[in-house]
Amino acid sequence: MAFNEGMAFWDWSIFAALIFGIICILLYCQRYSKNVSDFLSASRCAGRYLLCVADCALAWDVIGAIGVFEMFYEAGFASQWWGFLKGPMGLMLSMLGWVSYRLRETRCYTVAQFFEVRYSRRFRICAGIITWFSGIVNFGIFPAISIRFIMFLCRFPSHIQFLNVIWDVYLLLLILYVGIACCFAMFGGQIAIMLTDFSQAMVCNLSFLVFIFFIFKICANDVTGGYVSWEQIVSALKMAPEGMSQVNPYQCSKLPSFNMWYFLIGLFGSVYSRGTWQGTIGYSSASLTPHEGRMAALLGTWRGMAMNLLLMLFPLAVIVFMRCPEFAPLKTAIEERLMSVESEQLRAQGLVPTAMSLILPTGLLGLFLSVMVAGMLSTDDSYIHSWGSIFIQDVILPFHKEPFTPKQHLLALRLSIVGVGIFSVLFSYYFRQTEHIFMFFSITGAIISGAGAVMIGGLYWRHGTTLAAWITFISGAVLAVTSIIIQQCWHFASGNGLASWLLNTFHWEWVAASMEKFPINGRVISFYIMVFSLLLYVSISLLQKLLGKGVQFNLEKMLHRGKYDTHKEHQEHGNTRKWERLLGITPEFTRGDKLIFFASLAWTALWFFIFIFYTLAYFLGGSRVDGKFIGGVDTEGWLSLWKGQIYVTLVLGIGCTLWLSLGGIKDVISLFKRLKTLKRDDADNGFVQKDQ
Repeated sequence: MAFNEGMAFWDWSIFAALIFGIICILLYCQRYSKNVSDFLSASRCAGRYLLCVADCALAWDVIGAIGVFEMFYEAGFASQWWGFLKGPMGLMLSMLGWVSYRLRETRCYTVAQFFEVRYSRRFRICAGIITWFSGIVNFGIFPAISIRFIMFLCRFPSHIQFLNVIWDVYLLLLILYVGIACCFAMFGGQIAIMLTDFSQAMVCNLSFLVFIFFIFKICANDVTGGYVSWEQIVSALKMAPEGMSQVNPYQCSKLPSFNMWYFLIGLFGSVYSRGTWQGTIGYSSASLTPHEGRMAALLGTWRGMAMNLLLMLFPLAVIVFMRCPEFAPLKTAIEERLMSVESEQLRAQGLVPTAMSLILPTGLLGLFLSVMVAGMLSTDDSYIHSWGSIFIQDVILPFHKEPFTPKQHLLALRLSIVGVGIFSVLFSYYFRQTEHIFMFFSITGAIISGAGAVMIGGLYWRHGTTLAAWITFISGAVLAVTSIIIQQCWHFASGNGLASWLLNTFHWEWVAASMEKFPINGRVISFYIMVFSLLLYVSISLLQKLLGKGVQFNLEKMLHRGKYDTHKEHQEHGNTRKWERLLGITPEFTRGDKLIFFASLAWTALWFFIFIFYTLAYFLGGSRVDGKFIGGVDTEGWLSLWKGQIYVTLVLGIGCTLWLSLGGIKDVISLFKRLKTLKRDDADNGFVQKDQ
């Protein structure tokens, strides 16, 4: 079996062409970023297709891809099963505009700005600091994962010698990459970020189709010359240990991380925490109207089909490479390249990129590198822009009695972006990751777990109080930070000889046996904190109401409804029927909007009914043999489902990619037309006056 020798001239040429194209777009967009509103939210001029396609680039990032690779390599198709519930849940939230619609109605740039409008300026500052801290810690490992991925893929050495000095390649690439991402975020603001993300998403979506067809060659019969047949995939998946099935989602209770509870907690979090994470806050406030933002979310049902299929097929092929004896030489080559990596967690992250670097031919390897770097930049420049903006908007700006001048404001935003970049380099270099990527996301996101209760209560409940918001937000942050510190100390103690000696001396062997890894993962910790925060917010607000110290907040004024709709963003009259209003269809829906709505509803309902059918067939059709439950759907039945899903998703993925791309191009043209004729308001900069 012949392996790729590494990046060739044509591979690097493809990569260079992508970078050159992105830089040209960045330079063109600079001329349109004239004030703070342009820099923060593209002056709220973005259409639904532009937002949807650009957001697809955010969904395709190296750290997210590696996280999915980790999850699928451990759980296999079982990890896809619970997505059949996530789809209907996400669609319902999009249809109702849960949190996002009302947040856009407030016309606030950041969540903390909304907190000032709803609660108080001091609370905005507190929430801004905690949110910013949570965000930069969460973002801190993004460059680390991305650069390690590139090093695995391109087979860079760990050190090089230049001018008689030994240089750390990882650190050099960190500085170079974060510097480029900062430049993208600084010079064009949200306009440039959105347009470069859109362009990168166009390239990525077309590339996904190329890779999918290459993977389907892998999944074809041996006579076609492909690497792997479907029969070999089936054989590899069946090798999973008992209780850790990668085919049957109801036989994976022994999976250490990505089991049923992981996904159920995720479903709860999608409702509770919607809109609280501000890593892409520029997109949240960039929609032309609240309705356009809701339609962009609704279109999200269709945007990621090709991407999700690719994320599934890559690790699926690697499972075969690592288990089937026919691929022993490839398995040996992969293990040899990962042998020098000391951390078990990093070896797991390097598994898929190392395998791809060996099997992808010249041209496709360069295209794969380009797609991954495009995903890296689209995500990281958005995060750097968001956290840099949040620091100025929610930590610095509220301390000023008067707003900055536009020039001062833009300078402060750019300097803050540089600061976030410097922090991310230092954090990426020194932080030791001990959990799966998605577990780390859960625990760092839990730092602002109190924001979910405070957000929902502030947008939907007139009686939520400022005191309740204070106590809930701070309590959630303290619990999450304490958990992170305990995890890091636990890991340190597990490798400390003195700690092990003391535990063995006092005959606490059971503690020593579990010292290697903290017994509760980040996902479970985040769930407990979310539930606690919700109960705390409601209890304190109700207690204040009983004591006569409650509030009756004017939600209509905050949401700019009725007589307060000075920007005429709502259509008050229409012919919507009662059943349509129950589904979340408002007078803004056109016939085309309703068609998209019902198509999305039908698609998600299809998989939800499949979920119900297979679940009932498995449990009601099962029986007990020798005291052991045997489900009514056997392994072959599950495999038929997964094979069918692959082919259906492939066909729809091709059509949806073309549809959304054409709509996005139309929205880009409309965006520049609006920006050319827009009458800008320098006072629209996120500063909240007392009478607001």
